[in-house]
Amino acid sequence: MRLWDNAGALKRINSSLYLLAGIGLVAAAVMWMMNSPYFPVKLVKIDGQLQRLSAAQLQQTASQHIRGNIFKADLNEARQAFEALPWVAKAEVRRLWPDTVQIQVVERKPVARWEGGGLVDSEGKGFDAPSDENFPIFAGTPGMRKIMVDEFAEFQAILAPTGQSISRMDYSPRSSRVLTLGNGIQLHLGRNEASMRLRRFVQAWHEILKDRAADIRYVDLRYRDGFAVRYRQGADNEGNDNENDNETTPRNQAAD
Repeated sequence: MRLWDNAGALKRINSSLYLLAGIGLVAAAVMWMMNSPYFPVKLVKIDGQLQRLSAAQLQQTASQHIRGNIFKADLNEARQAFEALPWVAKAEVRRLWPDTVQIQVVERKPVARWEGGGLVDSEGKGFDAPSDENFPIFAGTPGMRKIMVDEFAEFQAILAPTGQSISRMDYSPRSSRVLTLGNGIQLHLGRNEASMRLRRFVQAWHEILKDRAADIRYVDLRYRDGFAVRYRQGADNEGNDNENDNETTPRNQAAD
């Protein structure tokens, strides 16, 4: 049987041709829309709670990476450009029909300066950004940043009743913690039970330490049932005229 005598086959061929023609028309329409001058990006809308990022800086970045047709604008490239800005933690970019691109920016929240350079944000990530703000100093290994950020918030809350703040946190490679307060007193917390030891300091602060705060060099809280206080040179400590340890409990070996 010849093909033109097979009505079913001809019908299937016609349907396939119509389908291919339809696909071609859709593809042509898409290509026309992507390259058409009739759908330009007219508005770039930037949202977010911004404190350190300037609108001018963000608009400049947007103008460099979001151009031309709303359909052809490379939103992934724009997102990467925004997230490359020092103060940007995350950016989401999307099209809003018919002529708007919306950018949602999440700004980094700085917590501390990292000894050796850079800042540390609330997620424990290091970044470089210009800032004259006064932040506490973190010193340790980079892998400890997130732990240090979390413990910094916890330790600050514990210290709140004393009215003191942390100006520096030192973490040794073995995670031994030393806090330096805004008044210069160092607190040796060791590796274990740091929060409990800090609460012990807060209790002793109100009971016996506050009145001698100006004379205290450091408080060693690594003892099992108490702590040791070392006073600054020249402080009047029970008749001694040099740096001396004045323990609130009988001397025993530090727990760690």
